[in-house]
Formats: sequence, C-alpha cells, structure tokens
Amino acid sequence: MSRTVCKKCILDSDIPGISINEDSGMCQFCETYKPLSPDEKYGYLTRMETLLQEESGKGKYDAIFALSGGKDSSYTLYELKKKYPFLNVLAVQFDNGFISDNAIENAKKMCEISGSDYFKLTMDDEILYDTFRKAAQSYDMFPKVAKYRASDICNTCIGIIKQKLIEMSVVHKAPFIVFAFTPGQTPNPIVDLSSSFINWSRDLFEKQLQDIGVDDKDELFIMKKEVVENIDNTAPKIIHPLCLWDYNEGRIMEKLVELGWNPPGINDSNSTNCTLNSFACYNHLQKYGIHAYAFDIAGIVRSGDMSREEGLKKLNQELSQPMILDAANRLNLKVE
Repeated sequence: MSRTVCKKCILDSDIPGISINEDSGMCQFCETYKPLSPDEKYGYLTRMETLLQEESGKGKYDAIFALSGGKDSSYTLYELKKKYPFLNVLAVQFDNGFISDNAIENAKKMCEISGSDYFKLTMDDEILYDTFRKAAQSYDMFPKVAKYRASDICNTCIGIIKQKLIEMSVVHKAPFIVFAFTPGQTPNPIVDLSSSFINWSRDLFEKQLQDIGVDDKDELFIMKKEVVENIDNTAPKIIHPLCLWDYNEGRIMEKLVELGWNPPGINDSNSTNCTLNSFACYNHLQKYGIHAYAFDIAGIVRSGDMSREEGLKKLNQELSQPMILDAANRLNLKVE
C-alpha cells in the first residue's frame, strides 16, 4: 500500500500502529480527538491558580521546576513567575552530560530574570554515558505508549528527571512539580500524585533500568527509598501550565530573545538544549521506524497550536549528521 498522511495532523500510514481511515482521511487519533473546551481550560486554570495560592508559603519552596534551558521550559518559568509572582521556585537543570553551555547560560539567566533559585543536578558523565548506551542498545525498554512519545534515550533521561524532582519536592516539602510539557506531550494539566503511585513508579523505573543492565544500587537515578518511605498524605502535584496557555513557537522565541535568552547554536529542529537529541531520534528511527517527535508534533498540530505545514517541515527536517556522529562517539556506538 502507498504511504498516506493524515489530512489533519502529520502522522502517516508508514508509522507502525498508525491507520488512516480511507473515508475521513484522518488517523485514529485525530478521529477521536476532543480538545479542551474554553470552559474546560478555564476550569483547569482556575483550579491551578487556587491550588498555587492555597499551598504556597508552607515550605522553603512552593514549586520544583524542571528547567532544561530550552525554549519551552525557559518561557514557562518566565510566564509562571510573571503570572504568580508569590511563588518561591527552585528551578532544577539536569546536566545529562550533553547539555549545551548555551542552555546552562540561558537557564541561569531565566532564573535571574524570574527571581527563581537555580540548581544544577549533576552526575558522573561516564555513568550517564553507559546508561544512555544501554538504552540505545535496548529494544522495547518502555511500553508502547511511551515508545511513541519519546525515544528510549529520552524516556530514560526523563525518567531520571522525574524521579529526582519528586525526591527533591518531598525533601523540600514543595507541594508542586512543574514541567513545561506542550499540548502535544500531555493530556493532563494537573496530576495528583499519591504515596502508593510514587512508590510504584520508583519500582517500575528501577526494573526498567535493570532490564537493560543498569543496577542503580546507589539510587543515583531512582528516588531514594528512605525518602519515599516517609511520604505523608501531602504528596506533590505535577502541573503542566504550558498546555493550558496559548502555544506558538514563533512568539515564544520572540519573547525569549527580547528577554536576553540566546538562541542556541544547535542544528536540531526539536531541541534547543540537548546535543544528544539528534542521535536519540536517529536511534529510535533505526529501531522502530518512528520519529521520536512525531506524536509530539502531531499533538500540537491537532490542537491547532501549529500549522500542518510547519509540523510536516519540522518532522521531515534532516537530522544533524555531525551531532549524531559526535554523540555516537561519546557513547562508543557505531552509526550505520
């Protein structure tokens, strides 16, 4: 059969698991997609604002913020503090061994502008390289849904970040963890965590690491057991404010540059902070025939926050060969 592209988003019939309805011309996700109504968005925003006001001021920090230094997280931090200046925020940047110097400078600058505390979470580069190498060599490390959302390497990195941010929120008694996920990355603007879920997620991630040959006995990546065992009934909530705000990449970049955020020198259409991303996308395509950002981009197009033409251009932009080769060399892996 010839390749067919969904007429609404950018997913096509060559992607494993995607079917295009001959009558409607749409993929199964577009056929069942129901965007949040204005009333639903307003309801989530109202609930988020109420929660932030009610829970703030009880500890040193009100929110632990995942700050990559890229455009989405930098913009979200700025807007969050602009809209809710009363929040005491600890912005955490995970240096995964591939974060650009530019991203570190941008993260520090956005913390200074927003009045947020900055913390760089660092780990031994060789341990990280070994973990990412094993993730690249793995197959079906994560369940099907996760495999469609991100590469095995990125899912591993995101897993580490989530584990450590939850751990830090519990230690600091911060009621909120904030991510800058786009409308295409998450359908849930507010996620209520529980102690049982946190323990379950810790055990699951530990097993996933063990399955690829990573024994995290020192709890470098997973939440420390002594921390999660002492979680009381006030487990943190995860909030994704960016998926409730108007999302436009062009306007976001314009605002950031106006603030003094420096555009990256990274030749990657899907990352403005990580030099491993191109290799991670290449690895995912080689293993599964899926572009690691296909579902992310499709979700943004589907929500109306990006044009279909722009999404197709973004999806089909050639991956940076120099960046792929550099990352492969650092991970001691061969590129076909």
